[in-house]
Amino acid sequence: MRPSSRAFLLPALALTVVILSGCAGVKTNAPGQPSASAKDPKELWNAFIAGSGEAASFTLEASLVAQSPQKSARLLATFRGNAEGPLRLDLASSLGQTYALWREGSDGWLAVYPLSREAFTHTSTKAALAKLGMPFPFGLKELAALATGRYGLFFPATYSSVKKAPQGYEYALPSSSPVATVLLDAQGKPLRFVSRGIEPWSVDLGDFSTEPGLQWTAQKISLTTPGGSRAILRVKKLTLSPALMDVKSLELPVPPGITVTPLGGADDVDMPPMP
Repeated sequence: MRPSSRAFLLPALALTVVILSGCAGVKTNAPGQPSASAKDPKELWNAFIAGSGEAASFTLEASLVAQSPQKSARLLATFRGNAEGPLRLDLASSLGQTYALWREGSDGWLAVYPLSREAFTHTSTKAALAKLGMPFPFGLKELAALATGRYGLFFPATYSSVKKAPQGYEYALPSSSPVATVLLDAQGKPLRFVSRGIEPWSVDLGDFSTEPGLQWTAQKISLTTPGGSRAILRVKKLTLSPALMDVKSLELPVPPGITVTPLGGADDVDMPPMP
């Protein structure tokens, strides 16, 4: 495995696939709407869990700047699909050169890397990412819930404890949650997530939409890892729809001549280098 490649790609791909939302083009029903005077921490948490309401499908377009001590690069990302799957994530260079095509469905995870003419499969997205040197506790379905502001599909309905913080309230989550703490502002907007572990990663959210019903979506999300790598996602467009997306448009055929490698074995696999 290329150590520098893993260290560089982890924050980039994890952030693209993982913790992200933005400005939405279509309003959704039944959003959580904390009042301007809401101060009770339980009320704020319930409004946060309600999030931006229901959405059957979504399309997210964003730019991603990834920085490490060794290098930096800019990627273009498109994440789309149905809330219950299947889901597609496409990554390209700033010049539009396709780097990776991912799909998650009921049959598992598939990733195609056209430049290196490689493809990988696994029954679990989480396990597959670990095999590729990107250990991350989420699959695409859970990350889609975060990307569309449907926090109740990802975070537990209740928290373990809460304490006052300068920016609002900090909530400690049950040990079953891969996220240890969540910081909400005085209106219930999520400002920061911190993972579990001795060396946790953290995500900071900002530039929230001002559209009614869409206040939970951040247009700037920054991920910081223990190794000093950083990734900044700037959302260009997020469209939420009450209608399901045609599953045929979410298929990912493997082009002829590309080798498909199942990742269920004991050995790790080299991550294809970025363009």
